[in-house]
Amino acid sequence: MSENQAVAQHFDDEERAFVAQVLDWLTQASQDYQLVLTHFLNPRERHIVSIIVGDRTDIQVRSYGIFDRAEKKRLVIAPEFFEVGRQDFEELLLQIRFAKKFINLRHKDLLGALLAAGVNRSVIGDIVVDQDLGLAQLAVEKSHQIFLTQTVDQIGKAKVHFEQVADSKALVPAVDEEERFVLIPSLRLDAVIAACFGISRTQVSEMISRGFVSVNWVKNDDASRLMHRQDVVSVRKYGRIRLQSLAGQSKRDKIKAVFQIIRR
Repeated sequence: MSENQAVAQHFDDEERAFVAQVLDWLTQASQDYQLVLTHFLNPRERHIVSIIVGDRTDIQVRSYGIFDRAEKKRLVIAPEFFEVGRQDFEELLLQIRFAKKFINLRHKDLLGALLAAGVNRSVIGDIVVDQDLGLAQLAVEKSHQIFLTQTVDQIGKAKVHFEQVADSKALVPAVDEEERFVLIPSLRLDAVIAACFGISRTQVSEMISRGFVSVNWVKNDDASRLMHRQDVVSVRKYGRIRLQSLAGQSKRDKIKAVFQIIRR
């Protein structure tokens, strides 16, 4: 078994291609002495990088996503002796102003317009919309600024114009977050979602079959999949669930679990 295969076997099948990519990045940084700049990565992908890097001291990993508590960030992976600065992340903040009295601009509207124009999702970081201020902002890779601003000039019926603004003007994303102690019969995906959001398992099963549920940012169609600590489950129109900790079983053999529930 090769070293790559030995590392990959500790991850889910759908993650193994990314694991191979991470190993290649580490080789470029440690053996070829290159600075590697990734696309925007989600928290699960960044966690995989940190696991694989482990306690190595010959390389450094830095992240940046412009927004406070950004979900998507670019990574710089470089030899330990490199000096890494803000400019190495090659990302910038674009902003749209819209007439809030007449336009209700949603996150999915902006993202949909970008994807429809041919913009790859991996070159876009977080998108934050503040309806009260009539502002929408997104982090984007610097190399795609011209294409994006020249291609996307309309979202729905609204004409839009992107302008670059300083990182210091980044909006603060509104997050509705709570920790909840839950007693559940099992760690099956459908059971967890039903308990955390107070809906029936029949409804959950239907949502899963319709592709409305993702685990660690990958669509999941298996209602019986077991959740593991720090797994993140996204449920369309409801929010996200992260398994924080387990605390044994109750007298009636229910699993005691603490979940972080996030609604945006």
